[in-house]
Amino acid sequence: MAESNRLEHPGVDKAAGEEFLREALQVLLDEAVRKGTDVTEKVCDWKEPGELRELLDLELRSDGEPPERLLGRCRDVIRYSVRTGHPRFFNQLFSGLDHHALAGRLITEALNTSQYTYEIAPVFVLMEEVVLAKLRELVGWSCGDGIFAPGGSISNMYAVNVARFHRFPESRRKGSWALPRLALFTSREVRNLTPIFSSLRATTPSRKEPLSWALAPTTSTWSPPTSGESPAGPRWLHFPIPSLPPFCFAPSGGR
Repeated sequence: MAESNRLEHPGVDKAAGEEFLREALQVLLDEAVRKGTDVTEKVCDWKEPGELRELLDLELRSDGEPPERLLGRCRDVIRYSVRTGHPRFFNQLFSGLDHHALAGRLITEALNTSQYTYEIAPVFVLMEEVVLAKLRELVGWSCGDGIFAPGGSISNMYAVNVARFHRFPESRRKGSWALPRLALFTSREVRNLTPIFSSLRATTPSRKEPLSWALAPTTSTWSPPTSGESPAGPRWLHFPIPSLPPFCFAPSGGR
């Protein structure tokens, strides 16, 4: 086959692919969207790990499978997953389903791009600038920069690094080994919660490396209201200061 023909006909049956995609989107609409937001349906058809492994075919094969079987796989994934858009789903991070936002997510998946540069993602780069500007406005900043984080652990890692750079600007040039052992503050009451675990992960990038910072769990105490202060007003937290230089405070409101 000539080079031009290979480019024009890459060997993919587009008609069959589009038909499968239409059927898969219908499964998504029926099973994930409609049933997933129906209060009369289950939030999750829960199975224990051993039982779920028996119900799902998770074998990695070298050969492909017919469309009907793939659609069955799609239904199984939805059936045994937690429907976070369900009216009776009450857990962290998620709540409800917005059909318009889902359409936006489908567009991003279909375009399958990354925001490296304006050249590869012109629309998304401009959208990112607008969203970051709005977020800065919400905290009272007229200018600045920003970055989106995919989760709490990496957000705490960013915060730890920003705090370290602010406390010890020379660390940018000399590196972490030139710094003293540092203290990261949190309270003993919340040390077992996720934000603290992620703070610990942020300070220990490798199990083989010694701790670069010391977690200083403390018990917070409220000061009594001062004269003229409302009983429901703010309180000051008092923390014992260790001999290590403090650089970051990672509180948590708990769950």
